[in-house]
Amino acid sequence: SIYLDQRNSTQLNAILSMLRTIFICIVLTVSAILFSKDANDLALIPIERMILKVNQLAKNPLALKDQEIIQLHQGGKGSEIYETVIIENAILKIGALLALGFGEAGSNIIASNMAQSGDINPMIPGQRKTAIFGFCDIRNFTDATEVLQSEVMVFVNQIAQIVHGVVDRHAGAANKNIGDAFLLVWRFPQNTLQGLSLIHISEPTRQAEISYAVFCLKKK
Repeated sequence: SIYLDQRNSTQLNAILSMLRTIFICIVLTVSAILFSKDANDLALIPIERMILKVNQLAKNPLALKDQEIIQLHQGGKGSEIYETVIIENAILKIGALLALGFGEAGSNIIASNMAQSGDINPMIPGQRKTAIFGFCDIRNFTDATEVLQSEVMVFVNQIAQIVHGVVDRHAGAANKNIGDAFLLVWRFPQNTLQGLSLIHISEPTRQAEISYAVFCLKKK
């Protein structure tokens, strides 16, 4: 009888099989990690950001007006443009347009409607506000228009930038621009006038002094 010793070859085949299995596991693990990273970077994370922005827009339409637009080259590798970045920028622009078009009062109405069933109800009860209003316009605007012609809009925008900046620095806000006129407002906080008496008038007096000082600054 003849006996063949195949232990060495069998052990070698077993080791090779184990190494092959380990190599396949490593390849599959690395592939899964790379695939999940691309899925997270290109789809899941942008979608989560969009959901967060939509929720912020529903709670407070003014919350997105100061956020910066995402640059298109940040959406992917190289110079490729991805739809998720375009949609996310569209949400930011919608929030900015809501803030500019409807203002704070209109934004509150939108937020109240979206917080309920989503149906538009413009008859939501309003709130009483106390504020100091100021109105100013550009002197000799007709003469300036005849001289500047098409450049008059640049002139008005430069003056508007000065007016808005001064009013904003002094706790006010530019409510409306009508051609060469500006409607400005200094609004009191909601709880400022509650329980207010003739003796305790420090906050309204301060607001009135601020608004008067701003008008004096603009006349100089």
